[in-house]
Amino acid sequence: MTKNVFTSNSFAMNNSNLDLKIAAARQKRLYLLFAIGLFGSFLFLFALLGIMEGTSIEVLPAEAASSSTVRLQTGLGFTVGNKVYSLTSNPEIVVSAKGYRTEKRTIPPYEIGGKVSVILEEIPGRLIIQTNTDSDQTLWFVNSQHVATAKEFDSELESGSYNLEINNPHFQKQKHEIHIQRQEEKKLRVNLVPAVGSLNIDSEPDGATVNLNGVEVGSTPLQIEKNGGLYQVEITHPNYVAASDAIEITNEQSEISRNYKLSLKTAFLKITLDPPGGDFFLNGKKIESSKWRQKRLAVPSTKTNTLYYSKNGFLSETQKISLKPDQERNLSFQLKPELGKVNIQSQPKANVYIDGAIVGETPIILELMAIQHDVEIKKPGYRAVKKKVTPSPKMAQQITVSLQSELQARLAEAPKEYKNSVGVELKLFFPTKFLMGAPRGEPGQRANEFLRNIVLEKPFYAGKFEVTQEQFSKFKKTAPLASTPNIPVTSISWLEAISFCNWLSSKEGLRPFYVIASNKLRGFNPTSDGYRLLTEAEWEWLSRKALRSTQTRFSWGDDTTLPPMTGNIADENAKGLVQFYVPNYDDGFPDIAPVGSFHPEKSGLSDLVGNVSEWVHDFYSLVPPDGKKAEVDPLGPKREGLHVLKGSNWRSGTLTELRASFREGLAESRDDLGFRIARYLYGGTNAKN
Repeated sequence: MTKNVFTSNSFAMNNSNLDLKIAAARQKRLYLLFAIGLFGSFLFLFALLGIMEGTSIEVLPAEAASSSTVRLQTGLGFTVGNKVYSLTSNPEIVVSAKGYRTEKRTIPPYEIGGKVSVILEEIPGRLIIQTNTDSDQTLWFVNSQHVATAKEFDSELESGSYNLEINNPHFQKQKHEIHIQRQEEKKLRVNLVPAVGSLNIDSEPDGATVNLNGVEVGSTPLQIEKNGGLYQVEITHPNYVAASDAIEITNEQSEISRNYKLSLKTAFLKITLDPPGGDFFLNGKKIESSKWRQKRLAVPSTKTNTLYYSKNGFLSETQKISLKPDQERNLSFQLKPELGKVNIQSQPKANVYIDGAIVGETPIILELMAIQHDVEIKKPGYRAVKKKVTPSPKMAQQITVSLQSELQARLAEAPKEYKNSVGVELKLFFPTKFLMGAPRGEPGQRANEFLRNIVLEKPFYAGKFEVTQEQFSKFKKTAPLASTPNIPVTSISWLEAISFCNWLSSKEGLRPFYVIASNKLRGFNPTSDGYRLLTEAEWEWLSRKALRSTQTRFSWGDDTTLPPMTGNIADENAKGLVQFYVPNYDDGFPDIAPVGSFHPEKSGLSDLVGNVSEWVHDFYSLVPPDGKKAEVDPLGPKREGLHVLKGSNWRSGTLTELRASFREGLAESRDDLGFRIARYLYGGTNAKN
């Protein structure tokens, strides 16, 4: 049995040894495989190194290079020391060193395999300095450069040594040498020593109490030492106005002297002025009303003050007063009116207005205040006279006027000639009576030229020239303007001509003469001073009587022979173009001519003979007039129908047409027919008078 047991144990031991041997063999195989793999990795690495290009990284500054590390941030590859191997383009590396800021850098393809420099930025140190003052006026200088004005210093500095200067104006200056390392935070506390100064304070008068920052420190004259700082100084003395000042002791200014001249306290007046609104003076100086109208007026004390008050129309008043400091008094001024006499006379008698209020009728003697007054002397139908008068108590004022009727005044003011807003030139005429028309025995007389006794009383303006195309175009565009300037407008209807007159009246603020509605004449205003056409009577008076000693048949006189260049008519050049022409006469124009191309006629107007015929105001009538009765400023019949045209034109070649009495009736426009404008001098009730 014992033998069997031994045998069994031996067998067990043999099995255990066998397991150990098998395990050892397996371990050897694993070591062998690892060694082969490691060797293969090295072979692969060396193979890669053989085919990969390494990029050298140069770290600057040199002091940073010794502790620098380089690692690959992105991309496939690895680093060996300061050399980077990458299988991808644009790898990104990270370079770091102790005491320097980490720097990231991308290596572009063109730099791979070469040398790349990476400059690291030093991490500065931080210097913090506190002082024993809360003043924010402390100036901080580093190496003589001002870097801050603050209660304390807190700044980053590159490593190195620095000269630091601390300057607070109320403390002594200090200088320190500071050393600081990279990435070092250094905290210091500096105790500043106060600056000390001397205050020398005096006053006039002496003995004034001195307060510094609200604390009494003595009386003047005073000398006292104080630490640097800002001090509020107050100087007080009985009966004097306190003086205030600010004094600053600094490390630059330690000796300060002051001498305060104190002013006596003022007195006060409450002023009452009657009447208000005058000029008030204190000791010769004018005081603005905003000051003396306040509750109190300050005046110098312990002296005699002179107060003076005046107003136009009143006797001035002066008062003198002396007051103690802080004394208050009431003072009143009551001025008495200053009067003067004014004697006003006029011819004829008229109403008198003083400053807009009626006071009576001339002759009148008034007692008025001695101020400037507006005097107006008015009577219905007469031009008012305005005067300014300042009465004086020393001498009576005399005003004597001769009133002009409104018509006389307007006549005196009226210009003899003027140019209106569209360039039409007009001349003023004072017409007279004349015999209109032609007797039956006059050569060339026509049956429609009735003899009429005409009395023209109303002054009127007449155009010196016919209205031109350019002037008419400002009212209404018609045919294209002629290339030759100042050609008279033609081919327009009578209604268009009077519409131009109304438009021009409105343009110049005059009452339109014609009443037009729905493009039709509805009437006219005989008292209007607006623009209109000449009446037939006015046209004929201008052509044969104006500014002449006797009435004539033609515009140029009674001779049937035309003087040279009388007007633009049918001359030798028109032979064969018209039925009749004037032989041996050449006016220089084959047809229409610019206005004013010929000498003015005796009236001063141009082109009453020839050029273009002219629309006039009147309706055409063949009813014979009452020859016994004179017609005053006739405007023609009031019924509608044909319209009268007057004057010859460039197609006229007979004495019949060239006579001033020649007239026609027409409904439509013609290319040789234009118009001339006129207007009465007077309008409204004056026109009726």
